Amino acid sequence: MSQPLHIRGAKVWDGEQSVERDLFIKHRRIVESKPNGALEVDLEGYTLFPGMVNAHDHLELNHYPRTKFREVYDNAHQWGEDVNAQLDSEPFRTLRRYPLKDRLFIGGLKNLLCGATTVAHHGPKYREMYARDFPVRVLKNYGWAHSLHFDTDEEIVRSYKNTPKHHPWFIHLAEGTDEVAAGEYQRLKALGCVGTNTVIVHGVGLDVDLLWTDYQRGQKFGGIVICPSTNDYLLGTTLNVGSLNISPDDLPTAVGTDSRLTAKGDTYHEFRALSVMTGINLSERVWSGFLECARNIVNRADIGHLVTGALADFQTHITCKRHEKMLIIQNGIPRIGDPEMMAKFSHVQTVACTLDGVEKRIHIDLARQIHRCTLKERGLVVDVLPTGKRFFFF
Repeated sequence: MSQPLHIRGAKVWDGEQSVERDLFIKHRRIVESKPNGALEVDLEGYTLFPGMVNAHDHLELNHYPRTKFREVYDNAHQWGEDVNAQLDSEPFRTLRRYPLKDRLFIGGLKNLLCGATTVAHHGPKYREMYARDFPVRVLKNYGWAHSLHFDTDEEIVRSYKNTPKHHPWFIHLAEGTDEVAAGEYQRLKALGCVGTNTVIVHGVGLDVDLLWTDYQRGQKFGGIVICPSTNDYLLGTTLNVGSLNISPDDLPTAVGTDSRLTAKGDTYHEFRALSVMTGINLSERVWSGFLECARNIVNRADIGHLVTGALADFQTHITCKRHEKMLIIQNGIPRIGDPEMMAKFSHVQTVACTLDGVEKRIHIDLARQIHRCTLKERGLVVDVLPTGKRFFFF
């Protein structure tokens, strides 16, 4: 059971502005009043933001190097065929042999370190992702298909029909700039798989005017998830979200990281790529808008904001690089932060570490998991207990 907390003195981001108010935490959630036995933590001078929601990742693929075999692809299907042809060559042959548990852990750790505390995994529901000590919260209630290229029509229709309507159903769609990508939305609609829970991932080749026409005529769907750095790397462009209404009440549009097999890094890099490619200003309000959309897309009302009843996930700063975040708390437990910040939580035993060259302290349980993992997170250096030796992770 986690320690009840009383966070005082800090400003709390409410989606529009920072408001000074206390946070009370009990049993992993934000509660209305101070719980008995709460540890008082003074965070005066800091602003707290919700944990991010990564709306698209392949958690088991983040240990691979960023990979492509052509300068620019017309369609990600071509990239997929290229990769499949290389799976028995190096480095893929060796990297595929690592335990699934460790591959998933590295994907979870990547997200936690950048402040993404909830992740929508696109793929099978591996039991390892739902272990109590997994670094992040992974969406449980969802359906998925890979794509119109790598799945048969029968498989796609079966998956869609087997997914409850109140659970999101994810599919890679229109991930290209060619005529094939441009026609995929109509193909999916013809299969009867565009509905209120359909979540389109990437959508680079979508006809936005057609999408809006359908949407306004009542052809509602769950939303769009864009992965700007992946789209730029493979296709040289991304969906122009400036032409969409970034609102959970209209056409929800969220940001996902994809895996490092194609993505540049983490949520920070996705938003930077989005800004460069579309001209969107990376204000805190813009980040919050995408976060609200992600919360609605995954249909979880208890994440992505800091209101009574929400899960206690928060961080200092949301628009900065991971090593610049002074504190990340998930489920009411401090996971990693600057030494002086982690010291404020006297009930937590921590281990010295550095993240991208910056001194940090990390929760000892997480440090133990990191040392047990056969794969290593780049840029992370964690002290080993109890000998005092150091492992270097690159």
